[in-house]
Amino acid sequence: GKIVSPLSALEKKDRGKIAYIHTKDPKKLQKLLAMGALPGMSITIIQKFPSYVFQIGHSQFAIDKEMAEDIYVRIER
Repeated sequence: GKIVSPLSALEKKDRGKIAYIHTKDPKKLQKLLAMGALPGMSITIIQKFPSYVFQIGHSQFAIDKEMAEDIYVRIER
């Protein structure tokens, strides 16, 4: 089966599709949606340190660990 994990648990070069965003903070949600972090979008982890960098489409975004814990990804291996 396909495993759903928070972005913070993924390894570098992991890729998958966003399953859902889980946050009670509307500001955070707004920020993530503005980055295009929508359910169904393909996402690739570029780096985990010093911040989490991911790619959606042709754009790369850096976020902190707290935010990386709010994005749940269905990993494709």
